Amino acid sequence: MQIEEIIQKINFHDSNVIELIHNNDKVKLKVDLCMWKQEGYKEGGNELEEVLLEFDSVEDYVWDSDKIEADIDYDTILDILFSNGILKIVLADSGVSIVSFKCNTVKFTQQL
Repeated sequence: MQIEEIIQKINFHDSNVIELIHNNDKVKLKVDLCMWKQEGYKEGGNELEEVLLEFDSVEDYVWDSDKIEADIDYDTILDILFSNGILKIVLADSGVSIVSFKCNTVKFTQQL
């Protein structure tokens, strides 16, 4: 799936990152997605759902934070931006963390 497509289709704001793994040219982001913020949500449905975002062919990975990626523990997604082929994810916990990298496609999987 194209990154622009997923950003337009899914509202990530206020969802929580459970885990962030960067390995060579891959990034995996496990998210507790706020289903109640999604278009088409029906009252009584699951309010949260765990999803996995897998980015391949990642280049120029940058982690900008006072903490290390392994310390992510339910950090809140403030914003996800995509411009000129660069994805930027802004997270908040006790402080702000920013992860950015070049990538064109993402695999989106709902966890069971």
